[in-house]
Amino acid sequence: MTGKRKIAVIAGIAVLFVVIIIALVWGDNFFSGRDKPQEPKKDSSFEVLKINGSYVSSDIMKEESNKFYEKWKRNAEVLRMNEHERNDMLLDQVIERMLIEDYVNNKSGVTATDSEVEDYINRFIKLRYSGSSLGTFMSSQGYATEEDMKVGIKGYILRHKAIYKAAKEKNVTLTEQELDEGYEKHKIQNKKVDIKHIFISSKDRTQEEAKNLAEEIYSRLKNNEDFETLAKQYSDDEDTRESGGVIKELRAGFHEAIFDNAVFAAEAGQLLEPIEVARGYEIVFVDKATDFSRTRDEYAELLTVEKFVDSDMYAEWFEEYKQNYDIEITDPAMKAFRLFREEQYGEAGKSYEELYMAEKDVYYIERACEAYRLAENWTKLIEIGQLAINENPSNIEYYLYQAEGEFNGGDKDKAKGLLKEAEDKVGDNTYYLDLIQKMYINHGLNEEAQKITEKLKR
Repeated sequence: MTGKRKIAVIAGIAVLFVVIIIALVWGDNFFSGRDKPQEPKKDSSFEVLKINGSYVSSDIMKEESNKFYEKWKRNAEVLRMNEHERNDMLLDQVIERMLIEDYVNNKSGVTATDSEVEDYINRFIKLRYSGSSLGTFMSSQGYATEEDMKVGIKGYILRHKAIYKAAKEKNVTLTEQELDEGYEKHKIQNKKVDIKHIFISSKDRTQEEAKNLAEEIYSRLKNNEDFETLAKQYSDDEDTRESGGVIKELRAGFHEAIFDNAVFAAEAGQLLEPIEVARGYEIVFVDKATDFSRTRDEYAELLTVEKFVDSDMYAEWFEEYKQNYDIEITDPAMKAFRLFREEQYGEAGKSYEELYMAEKDVYYIERACEAYRLAENWTKLIEIGQLAINENPSNIEYYLYQAEGEFNGGDKDKAKGLLKEAEDKVGDNTYYLDLIQKMYINHGLNEEAQKITEKLKR
């Protein structure tokens, strides 16, 4: 299509969406479904997809392949997929990445200023990751310098704004309940605290005895007795007792929900009443609290984007948006699979037939037969079925395919002969006998079907 802008790809920006990418470069060990895929090869390159006349670069394909390899190399479900299923996932995800990046950077009209980037880093990165943990975070994201981090954060801000704009155009809204419940969890998950705690176990005392002791200690703390002294005397937490119950930079998720809900809702300087937990009671003093949560309005935008991306509305929006691009699959096998998936069975059959003629891979002739059957192109099904039988006479399914073609668009007597030949070949194989019987029944040959029933009873 003319007048369409060339897609701009900004390297180094992580994609907003979960990327499920497969690379052709992984080789037979991955595609054959063996237990452990090979790592992507360093010197591989491949061009299988054009968008608006330009190939998606090998660098992008390899970048996505590396991400996928690390994420899914031990996933049994993905390993069980065949080569063609995974390659089709590759196409969908690469297309989404390229088009979304073009939308964000060229079509959405959103911007991100340097001050917005600085504010984001100061509020949400440096508060969350202090000291050496900041370097660990940067390394995990592939940021060699703070300038690299600024580029990455700017990309994230742009994507967030762009997808939020699309969500609002699609009238995605939140209920007050969704926002209230989500924001409370968000605040708890985006806070770290320094605390002192005393754990009173109910292991060697009753729960009632544990409660009474915890309340006694709490009362003494309220009367300004030293927390660390009492922790060393009474706490049953062996890991922190000698330090006076001190825990630095505690995050939610390491204790029970009732503990987290109380501790991460507290302010610095607050002594909490005894918290009943599964194994006793916790007495907590919050020494320091660092909050890196969003404001309620900021969180509402995040939740709106999340709701949109996880909804059918996003899929509808993306399909509409995709119509603005010329997308061409240049790899023959990938193209054939995609045609079949999109129910363009006639074209898929033709593509698979051409692949078989070129490569003599039986998978392709099987797919050609199935595609022509679904296209109800009986002439081609008869032709390809006959070719398949000639070259692979032991495969019973080819007899069934050709017989289906003959029943619907050819010689019914020949169809019956093919089924009889198949019946003789399968012997007592109940799976194939059942398929043959169903075809007899579908075409009104009840007498032949009954003979199979009698054979199965023997």
